Amino acid sequence: MGNVISEIIGSVVSGCIVGLFVWRLSQSAIEKKYKTDAIRDLMSCRGDVNSIDFRRALNRISITFHYDEEIRIDVRRLYELLNSENTPGQKIIDRAIVGLIFKLCGKNGFDGLTEYDIDQSFAETLQTPQELGSGNN
Repeated sequence: MGNVISEIIGSVVSGCIVGLFVWRLSQSAIEKKYKTDAIRDLMSCRGDVNSIDFRRALNRISITFHYDEEIRIDVRRLYELLNSENTPGQKIIDRAIVGLIFKLCGKNGFDGLTEYDIDQSFAETLQTPQELGSGNN
């Protein structure tokens, strides 16, 4: 009788350990997807810093990466640039955004990506063609 109870307890314990391991793996995959989606949203909206979508993407970064002090500092700095009464200039804001995206990508497995790659990719809101000025035909 004691041997049967021992087998049952062993099976239950090993089942719990395997279940906990599988649960942890799925949580890790979900967390990685949240991070990737937040980075993608910020990258997609970076062309229009005044849009509500950009602000939402930046808020999402703040929430998703709240545990990372370095990212929190960069986000705070970007908010200060965006909300400054003395506008620092679009180039400074653009550099801060690219730097933040680069740091996020580097910390989240986007190997081989450079700031140049991020800088040269088009933000979705800027992908519409613009009219050429006269004399450019």
